[in-house]
Amino acid sequence: MVRGKTVWMIAIGSLGLTAVAACGSTHTATATPVSTPPVKTSPTPKPVDVAAATEAAMGLFVADPSQQGHWYACSNSDDWAACPLSATVKARLADLVSSGYFADNGGCGEEYISGTQNGLYNDPKVTSAVAGSNGSVTVVIQRAPARPNLTAVMTTEGGNWLASDLASGTGAAASIFSAKPNC
Repeated sequence: MVRGKTVWMIAIGSLGLTAVAACGSTHTATATPVSTPPVKTSPTPKPVDVAAATEAAMGLFVADPSQQGHWYACSNSDDWAACPLSATVKARLADLVSSGYFADNGGCGEEYISGTQNGLYNDPKVTSAVAGSNGSVTVVIQRAPARPNLTAVMTTEGGNWLASDLASGTGAAASIFSAKPNC
């Protein structure tokens, strides 16, 4: 009630149009624009190409053209140039090789990627490939039934899938970046 008269209020949508009608009143209705807060949207995540990451991870192993069913690790003879490895993984492998870590008297006595001295006599097999929320793909490769799996965390750099971390087996020493990585 306003001075004994009935007042009607109408609000319409986001315009906030308010009309006031009072019996015998001389007031006119006015429209007051109301700003609508913007709707927050998250960017649409890019789909991760798990198949391409898996294929790149399998490039860590090369079929021996001279012996059927024999595989060896991609070569370090040219600082792993042909291997799908990030610069930081290449540098870590080079550091470990130069310190004799993979030599017989250095502790491992075997090459890191294949986990052997003489390569694999069975096809390496992908046991899982899982996309991470950060766009990476974790690919687990069975090197041989009695050997620990090799895990490659694949990320894209310059449009190419490269291993940004490698891990032999499980546990705190699995990563190539641990102080004393598993063999």
